[in-house]
Amino acid sequence: MRAVTRTWMMRAAVAGALAMGAGAAEAQVFTPSYQAPVVMNDLGIYLSDAPGDLAVEGIWRGGPVGLRVGFVDAGDDLLSLGGEVRVPVSAPIAVAFTAGAQGLIGDLDGIGVQAGLSIGQRFVNPGVALTPYIHPRIALIDGLAVDDEFGAELLADLGLDAEFASNLILRISVGLGAGSPGVGIGLAWRR
Repeated sequence: MRAVTRTWMMRAAVAGALAMGAGAAEAQVFTPSYQAPVVMNDLGIYLSDAPGDLAVEGIWRGGPVGLRVGFVDAGDDLLSLGGEVRVPVSAPIAVAFTAGAQGLIGDLDGIGVQAGLSIGQRFVNPGVALTPYIHPRIALIDGLAVDDEFGAELLADLGLDAEFASNLILRISVGLGAGSPGVGIGLAWRR
């Protein structure tokens, strides 16, 4: 019965994420979330292609709270600032409620808030622990467009955390749909 429930939940999450193709890419203010359902204390550097050509960010996480700062090349050079929270929920698989805010500051400003669920499972093997996950969420965004109005968007990422015995974590994130952040990769040190 437990395997049937997991299969149904994963299928529902994937179907929902694939249906989330709303929003224009130029309105995006979010970089990939890199938020697996497992809470950790770490410090990392991340590269992604969203919301412009290149984003370089540093992310600090202390338990359920995280802060991010970075540089985004979205036609103009922008400063990216953000905060996040991740709270695990009791479930047969790893699930965490997530919320965050991120802003871009420069010639064009943008801000957004988002909330959702990170759903996945942690598999521990000798030398490495793998956590594949999906992270669907809803966001209110006042993006880089000219209109200065907030709009709702559905966002989703597929991600993988690979934790190595050396306290290093390789994180990969792929956005699903046109409105979601693009592809990202990062390396974090678990404290």
